[in-house]
Amino acid sequence: MGWGGGLGGLQKNSGGSQGGLECLGGPGAVWGRCPPPVQQPPELTEAPPEQLVVFPSDDAVLKCAASGNPPVQFRWTRDGRPFPSPSLSPAELAGVSVSPGGGTLVINASLAGRLQGRFRCEATNALGTALSPESRVIAETPPQWPKEKVTPVQVEEGDPVVLPCEPPPSAVPPRIYWLNSRIVHIAQDARVSMGQDGFLYFANAQVGDSHPDYICHAHYLGPRTIIQKEPLVLRVTPSNSVKSRPPRLVVPRDPQPTHVALRGETLVLECIAEGLPTPWVWWRRLNAPLPPGRAVLDNFNHTLRLLNVSEADDGDYECAATNGLGTARRSHRVTEHWAVGLNRVSGGRAYPGPGRRLDCQVGGKPRPRVSWSLNGVPIDELPDPGRRTLRDGALILSRLEPNDSMVAQCEASNSHGRLLANAFVYVVELPVQILTPDSALYTVVENQTAFLHCRAFGAPAPTPALQDDRAFAFTNGSLRLGRRRPLGGASACTRAVAHSNASVSARLDVRAATRIEVPPQSVTAKKGETVTFTCGATWDPGLEPRGLLWLRDGSPVLESADSDKFSVAGDTLTVAGVDYPDQGRFRCRAWTRLDAAEAEAELRVVGRPGPVQDVQVREPSERQVRLSWTPGEEHNSPVEKFVVEQEEGIFSPGRFEEVLTVPGVQPWAQLALSPYGRYRFRVLAVNGYGRGEPSAPSATVSTDPAAPERYPMGVKGEGNETNNLVITWQVRGHFGGIWGILGGFRGPGGIWGAWDGPQTPPVPLVYPENVGVEILNSTSVRVTWSLSRASSDLRGHLRGYRVLYWRDGWVGEHPRPPGSPEPPPQPGALTVPGEAGGALLGALQPWSRYRLQVLVFNGRGAGPPSAEIRFHTPEGVPGPPEELRVERLGDTALSLEWRRPRHPNGVLRDLGALGGDLGALGGDLGALGGTWGTLGRTGKGFGAISWYFGTEPHWEKRGRGLGVFGRSLGYLEGVFGPPDPPARPAAEEPWRSSGRANSSLGRYRLGDLRPGTSYRVQFVGRNHSGERVAFWESEVHTNGTLLPRPAGGFATEGWFIGFVSAAVLLLLLLLILCFIKRSKGGKYSVKDKEDTQVDSEARPMKDETFGEYRDGEEKASGSSGRSLGAAGAALGSDDSLAGYGGSADVQFNEDGSFIGQYSGARGTAAGSSGPASPSAAAPLD
Repeated sequence: MGWGGGLGGLQKNSGGSQGGLECLGGPGAVWGRCPPPVQQPPELTEAPPEQLVVFPSDDAVLKCAASGNPPVQFRWTRDGRPFPSPSLSPAELAGVSVSPGGGTLVINASLAGRLQGRFRCEATNALGTALSPESRVIAETPPQWPKEKVTPVQVEEGDPVVLPCEPPPSAVPPRIYWLNSRIVHIAQDARVSMGQDGFLYFANAQVGDSHPDYICHAHYLGPRTIIQKEPLVLRVTPSNSVKSRPPRLVVPRDPQPTHVALRGETLVLECIAEGLPTPWVWWRRLNAPLPPGRAVLDNFNHTLRLLNVSEADDGDYECAATNGLGTARRSHRVTEHWAVGLNRVSGGRAYPGPGRRLDCQVGGKPRPRVSWSLNGVPIDELPDPGRRTLRDGALILSRLEPNDSMVAQCEASNSHGRLLANAFVYVVELPVQILTPDSALYTVVENQTAFLHCRAFGAPAPTPALQDDRAFAFTNGSLRLGRRRPLGGASACTRAVAHSNASVSARLDVRAATRIEVPPQSVTAKKGETVTFTCGATWDPGLEPRGLLWLRDGSPVLESADSDKFSVAGDTLTVAGVDYPDQGRFRCRAWTRLDAAEAEAELRVVGRPGPVQDVQVREPSERQVRLSWTPGEEHNSPVEKFVVEQEEGIFSPGRFEEVLTVPGVQPWAQLALSPYGRYRFRVLAVNGYGRGEPSAPSATVSTDPAAPERYPMGVKGEGNETNNLVITWQVRGHFGGIWGILGGFRGPGGIWGAWDGPQTPPVPLVYPENVGVEILNSTSVRVTWSLSRASSDLRGHLRGYRVLYWRDGWVGEHPRPPGSPEPPPQPGALTVPGEAGGALLGALQPWSRYRLQVLVFNGRGAGPPSAEIRFHTPEGVPGPPEELRVERLGDTALSLEWRRPRHPNGVLRDLGALGGDLGALGGDLGALGGTWGTLGRTGKGFGAISWYFGTEPHWEKRGRGLGVFGRSLGYLEGVFGPPDPPARPAAEEPWRSSGRANSSLGRYRLGDLRPGTSYRVQFVGRNHSGERVAFWESEVHTNGTLLPRPAGGFATEGWFIGFVSAAVLLLLLLLILCFIKRSKGGKYSVKDKEDTQVDSEARPMKDETFGEYRDGEEKASGSSGRSLGAAGAALGSDDSLAGYGGSADVQFNEDGSFIGQYSGARGTAAGSSGPASPSAAAPLD
């Protein structure tokens, strides 16, 4: 290949022969020559199996397929000779066919038996012949057990027994099963087991082994046939002289067995022993332990299986059988072999001139023998041109020529099999073809490496020819021009082989490079400022498309319609309101389709430092403490100092004051503390841009009280009367509660006087801890606390505790907004004297929000409060509805109206009403009947009201209140009648519920009332015990006149109704008994009567009546007669045969019931209606 440069026109020239098809080389290419179709020697893609067993009903199908160009022709050989003959193709033989377009051979089932042998497929085209491995075809007839005379096997008890099987031989060994004539498997164990040869071995015979049907079944998988041997008869004679004997190995029969195991397969070793008692078999390896995970014991330890045999399994394996009387041993020698292993023989395309080496790498034990063939002919039978050499199993071909294309076969074999591999050598010589389009245009920018491509096809590979030191040519034909400013123009590529050459031209266009003339500048901005980056770039004017792209930390910066953070206008990028997350590296990129230029700037956002983290209190002591912290974010400006602020929780709670400043490199501080203080600290950082946010407060540090260390300041005295002196001063520091001030003065004459200032009560310094609240019910809670500080903090004697609590409103009610004009609620107080750990707080309102604090107090006052605890009480019984009014709507209707309870004490769900009927005014109350009415649910979230109406003149209070789940139910309950009791008593009637209504409606209508009747109405509720509690009651009257009803007599009394019911039931029972008595006459059970008289000497008659005999109902009638029992004696039987015992012969009608004669005497038993006693029974004629 050669590249030449010039500024003239581009030309394409070629020499030598050209061939092939016109084709398009690719995008932008012109019509050119494509290489001719590539030829390929035959290569097998499918081969026949190593062994094929066929049966009379099966065709022999030997598959063979191959690929190649020119198309492949197929031939077959049988036992090394052409099949069926050199002059006859397989398709011309009757009963033999070859698949169309392939080489699969099909032999009809009728010929398979005569044409068995070793078959081989040959695939041939103009470049050579490929061979398949040999396939052995075996034709078998359906297996049949030969007829034989089977003699019984007779042994004595305790003797060993072997039952033979010996199925017909087959290329595929059958599976053996021992069954009996009922197709049940013969049970096997350590005494009775089947060997690998199919025989059934008895270590010692037992009498129970005697069976006439020991049958051996052989299952042949190929023909899918199961055949069975003639049944074997085993007779075991019992013996009184059974003698024990030591074990003896019956399998293997060879005293020194040897085994050859193939690598990767499974080896089976077997030992079966006879003896009495039954021997037990175990295994070991003499020269090493058994291979773990691959040694498996089967068949009651009679069989040792070695899985996936490897070379390490060589050695001696010993089995031993023992039964307490001795031990028998047998050693198995195992030698590992492996079948032939053959790697793929290296082959492929080659070119004239150089040689080729074909390696046939084989393995196996014993070492395989390797032979070579060329195009199916053994190499020994071919003339030697002097260019073939065999060396270490490899075939070396030297000085290849164009006609040396071939297919070589390497065949390796040992005693365990053979393998064959094909390798083709295709000697190719093709004229050069350039695949790159002619006159291709390459555009580059200055100072950029340019690559000009020249892809070519030919055999042997076209060689380059380059005479220009400005460029480097690759072996694939590409040309690289270095990083310099090349001249634009044309270049030519020439590729050549031994007999031909070709060339194409290419044109190079050089453009100006993209440059950034004004790069963006790095910016440091304060938080909240707006920053603008500018990037000025230049491009080659003839390059399109082109553009400018901004990137932030490698990601494109995009404008957003819902945010004005980033905006791009021309060559500028604006970042508005910079924040700390906006900082980073901004890059502008000017690009074209050929190159790109980039420049970068950094944005740093500065500001006040972030809050300090993790303030820790360390090394606390009586008068000082050490603080440490973790600095926060510096925000690109170093911290200059840290400011420590302090809060004193007793005298100035909630106010932090600056107490100390430390350098910015020191994240700790040592602080001095005063006695009697409760301190918290926080730290803030300061840099050049101001102070940062303070940290979270630290943990609380408390100091103990101490004596004052400083005297008061600003002492002055001034008299406002003629006889007094007012002295004032200022206390310096705090050291605990100041009990008093001692002072003195000197009067005229130098006389000193003394006075005491006011004293501050020494209240406790300690407050209760671990305050908890336990909800007991809707109005009571249990408050608990503990006191863990030293007794000195009590500042005196403990007098007790005080619980302060506030009610903040109903549950679910919005809290009072801050600054509300309403005064804050006043707390309730519960004083608990003495050293208590808790108290019961009652009289709370249900369904309310509360908060509480606990204080400890001594004789001087109360100490600081505990932490605030919030809780809410559960729902309770609602208060009564307000302003309940009853309005009479007419003679039979009332209207109820009410307002919601003032104290709902929960979520109101239902309101009910209970009512009753007091009867007509001035009427007979005893004659009034009660009525009931029920209304459905009304109102969302509330139950409906149920109304009950009754006639009870005396009323009792019952109620309904809060349910278990807090349901607020209101009921109206009433009795109807005059307000005063009547002159004569009437039957009491209980209160009855009349319905439920929605309590939010405030009214309810009562219907179906009686005219001229007085009604008493109650609202009731249920308490926590489920009892009804009435909380409102009223009396109303209806207009009109009640018509009296006749008074009821004794017919409505319960005792009279019960008496009539019992009489009817007794009468019905008597009718049933009479019907049964009538049904027992006319027909009788003949069989029972005959049996009774025949067997009367042996047993007495227990049936006192004869059962009725009917076709198909004898059994039912007999049971019916038995069920009557002793009742038959009382009832008697007018149709009993006993009445005819002394009379003449009795002839029955011809109804099939009986034909014969009976005679006998009536029984003497009193009341008996059955037959006579056995002693008086008459004999049956």
